[in-house]
Amino acid sequence: MMGKHPRNALTFTPPFGATPHTFFIALCAIAVTLTISLSACAPLSSKATHEPLAITSRTLKNIDELNTPSTPTNGGTHVSTALKNNILTVASINSAEHTPQWALDISLTNAPDSSISWPDYSDHDLTGRLSATTVGALVVSPHGNYVSLALQVTRKQEDEPQLTDQSSTVELASQQRGYVVVLDARTGKTVLTREVSGFILAQALTNDHLVVETARAYFPAGEGKGTITAFPLNGTSSPTTTPTDQWLVGAGDDSLLLSPQPRYPGMCSSPCGPFTLTRISTNGHKLATITHADRVYRGGWVERYKEPAPDGGDGEASAQAAREVVDVDTGAATDLNGDHAEETGLPTGPGLLVMRRPDPDKQSSPSVPVFWLSAADDGHPHTENLEQFTTK
Repeated sequence: MMGKHPRNALTFTPPFGATPHTFFIALCAIAVTLTISLSACAPLSSKATHEPLAITSRTLKNIDELNTPSTPTNGGTHVSTALKNNILTVASINSAEHTPQWALDISLTNAPDSSISWPDYSDHDLTGRLSATTVGALVVSPHGNYVSLALQVTRKQEDEPQLTDQSSTVELASQQRGYVVVLDARTGKTVLTREVSGFILAQALTNDHLVVETARAYFPAGEGKGTITAFPLNGTSSPTTTPTDQWLVGAGDDSLLLSPQPRYPGMCSSPCGPFTLTRISTNGHKLATITHADRVYRGGWVERYKEPAPDGGDGEASAQAAREVVDVDTGAATDLNGDHAEETGLPTGPGLLVMRRPDPDKQSSPSVPVFWLSAADDGHPHTENLEQFTTK
């Protein structure tokens, strides 16, 4: 169900020849107008019904209530969040005036024994990955029009068995449950809500799909049996599911990036690579490979070595090696020429800012902006309006 509401939902008359089964399915389709419940159309069973999510508008008077994660969005705004007392507040803030554009609360209904949180598998080194800007708990589409939030549902500790044996990982995964919620970044309107089971390893947004990677373990390969599910945001087609033994590490306008290792900015000190990325479509078809990659950025960019990185793990030599930033969708490559790239927010959403240290021999000298790249165009460098970054 994609959240489309029927115009008349007050009288339910089964069509001629309809069976009770088909009529029940029709009623389930209409139930979304009453509550955002992803289990409403599940087959009846003796197990307790999963708690539905409630998403309600609210007035936000103090933006200081918000913290992280946060992400830039289209329209000169950014979306920030705050999780407190089992309620996730999500708000769009005008980046120049620091005023709220819209705000809403996300919570579980009728769930005294459950709580929501950001996905947290701290014992398995996934917390940093799930806070990454590229595939973490809060992500933005390259054009900045959508944001997606990944939430984990946890029952009270005494209600669930504590499975510590390695052989119980699959059983533990079967108990894991969460939600992904896609919002229109400009209005706050709910675009899509889905319940997911298993361990959430990553999520990403293209310009027209939400993509979620789940597994039966804390990794996609082997017994993890990783799965990538792509949900269309326009509601005109069904989700597609692709088995994978690789990690989802990024997304472009209409494609995904996979890696044999769970790469993300901040995971390792520079250099992080080199490694090889596989670019696939949202329906799982291989499109290309990107060799000598070193970093993956929000918005659909990969920083890579122009030639194979020096052998022997020489960090200094790798740092001096020629690099470029590649737009994964257009193929546009921009030389860094010794400069360094960092993620930034633009009025159009995600961007990259390329900085230069005027005195390379002095590591403490401040860097200055040289040019910027926008995920909303063809990937060419911009040198206008560099002053907008001097206070960031």
